[in-house]
Amino acid sequence: MTAVTAAMAQPRRRRLSIVLIAASITASAAVALAMDSVLVRYSTDLSARILLGAAIFNATAIMQSVVGGIIEWRRPGHAIGRLMMLAAPLYAIVTAGWTIGDLVETLVDPEVYRVFSWSVTLLSWPAVALIAGWIPILFPTGTLPGPRWRVPTGVLLSLTSVGLIAMSLRPGPPGFAGVDLVNPFGVEGWPTFLEPFVIAVPFTVLGTLLLAMVAVMSRYRRGDRVVRLQIRWFVAAVAILPVSLLGILVELGLRAAGVFDGQADAPNGLAFALVTDAGILALPIAIGIAVTRYRLYEIDRLMSRTIGWALVTGVLVAAFGGTVIGLQAVLDRVMQGETLAVAASTLIAFALFQPVRRRVQELVDRRFDRARYDGDRTAAAFGERLREQVDLAGLEADFAGVVDIALRPRSVGVWIRRPGHRGAA
Repeated sequence: MTAVTAAMAQPRRRRLSIVLIAASITASAAVALAMDSVLVRYSTDLSARILLGAAIFNATAIMQSVVGGIIEWRRPGHAIGRLMMLAAPLYAIVTAGWTIGDLVETLVDPEVYRVFSWSVTLLSWPAVALIAGWIPILFPTGTLPGPRWRVPTGVLLSLTSVGLIAMSLRPGPPGFAGVDLVNPFGVEGWPTFLEPFVIAVPFTVLGTLLLAMVAVMSRYRRGDRVVRLQIRWFVAAVAILPVSLLGILVELGLRAAGVFDGQADAPNGLAFALVTDAGILALPIAIGIAVTRYRLYEIDRLMSRTIGWALVTGVLVAAFGGTVIGLQAVLDRVMQGETLAVAASTLIAFALFQPVRRRVQELVDRRFDRARYDGDRTAAAFGERLREQVDLAGLEADFAGVVDIALRPRSVGVWIRRPGHRGAA
């Protein structure tokens, strides 16, 4: 009876998954297309930064729905997949609202715009809490890290929910959102004892983000190799954002110091915006790879190569710049040495490329891709032993052990042709 019930429930769960996937992708794509239409039709300042941000916004919103749908299809009911399918339309609505809010104000009735702006402001809180808080807390298993997490997560979820409901019905401005709006859904006679819950919303969202950081670190410390690889994918995508934030802070500091007096010399922030958007786009991709375990073991190699090439580029740029300055100082005394200095510096940088790349990559592999580094050393040592090995039985066992250490396959088999077979020596 149990088997029959399970067999009957399977198509029902599959139909539910199809409905959820279709609804999430359709909603995200519709919001993205609506934002693009308003921008192209009514915006008077379609700069490269705005166009780039809109393109990556579209990709990110739809990618969240698609990745959530893939997880739901392969693992129906998994919390990460369903949270991503819910987060995608929320992210699309909030981002589109903040992007084209000024344009919408001139296109619709004031009352409609008031409803639109209030909705975007209100939905910003659960969108941030969901994407940056609850998904990391449940990542990668879709469950809490342990039974003791039920109390703090339950308290935060309850306070946030009550605060958002109270905020949605509270008359007057939204409070902490920093937007001068009047709630179109405000209820007269709203009980004032709910005011502390409204005030607590930003703090509960912040608490959720902090709890997410603790959850990720706790899972990594206690998890096995697979869990740690899953978390590395997630952290690698998140780590892109601080790089962009650091660049933005440097730019703001230089502007405040008066370094960029003219608009022609001031950076437009396009590179930093690109890094930020790339980090946001990489996040759902990394989550999808981690949860589905698709090419999971590539993260060490990816991190190693990224860090290695970044260091090599920095070393070569520093060598090139230093050589140009040094040669110009020497050659300017006897000739106009700018062109010669640049040419000589280019040749020096080219000559340094391979030695620097090999040395830097070896050092980075030793730290960030230890399995590959140990595998290469094991294979090299086996090659040295192979020159003196004559016992086939010992060679077979040694070869299987080297393959297992270097490649980590699921199974290893060695086939040796017998003497007398066609093609055998």
